[in-house]
Amino acid sequence: MTYKLRFDRSKFLVFEISPDELEEKIGADHLFMLDEPSWSEFWKPLNAKFIDFSDKRNVKTPPDITCWFTDQLVLNEEAYKNLSGILKPYGEFLPVKCEGIPYWVLHVTNITSLSAIDKAKSSRQIEEGGYIDVSELHFNEEMVKDQLLFKNEYNGFKNIYCSKKFKEIVENSGLLGLDFNTDLASIF
Repeated sequence: MTYKLRFDRSKFLVFEISPDELEEKIGADHLFMLDEPSWSEFWKPLNAKFIDFSDKRNVKTPPDITCWFTDQLVLNEEAYKNLSGILKPYGEFLPVKCEGIPYWVLHVTNITSLSAIDKAKSSRQIEEGGYIDVSELHFNEEMVKDQLLFKNEYNGFKNIYCSKKFKEIVENSGLLGLDFNTDLASIF
């Protein structure tokens, strides 16, 4: 079983790095730089914050592990201690501080090929400007079952997907903050 990772904004605060912080530390071209395959060459320790993005605006708990946007992971110290060893082959750990507390962004660099997509069951439309609208997404499970974390070109690398094994590791570690979604097509 493959899952799409999302932050759980109904129970946990949402991780945010302001555009001003990105521009000040990384540069005016930070949006283009964040499309690069590797970030470690230009990354500077950034200051982040957690915000209440829940519908009721009553959430106060920061997550142990969450997503930054829809395509990177963020880990607190406990999550980093528990997962950094097994996740090292899947991306780059980059330091951030959130209200003075160390966190790590895991820039997921593990990419599966388009052959990992079950094209008979998947459907997308690519607009002239390059925007990709995916209406149905299914993976060839045999090709991705051993990938703890990955992204795929089919949706423009917009989401992180994970295996059942990764889900079990996170849950067995008692780490909270991620939503393991079975709707693989939606961007959120």
